[in-house]
Amino acid sequence: MLHRENKIKKYHVSSAADLIQETMEYYDITQTDLAERLGVSQKNISDILKRKRFINEILALRLEKVMGISSELLLTLDSHYKLEQAKANNEITKNDKKNPLFLRRYDWVSA
Repeated sequence: MLHRENKIKKYHVSSAADLIQETMEYYDITQTDLAERLGVSQKNISDILKRKRFINEILALRLEKVMGISSELLLTLDSHYKLEQAKANNEITKNDKKNPLFLRRYDWVSA
């Protein structure tokens, strides 16, 4: 039954790294093997899996070709993940109407 007191649970936000790691485990391939197939360094793959680096469009297309994962999905996952991290780190200010940067209509402006 729905109650107003029940809080909505926030779902885990995944990055492309989570899906890549899961696929690597499914196919039992190493970072080195994946790096060779993609034409990048093993360090690059390691940094992506540790979320120190995020995939770009070219790597997303290579991953799609090698792993069969949609490049659009991978880029969307990373985009949403980075946005949630920015929100969590309070890098985006709330729409605080006292904030001088917040857009507002002035009384003296006529429409």
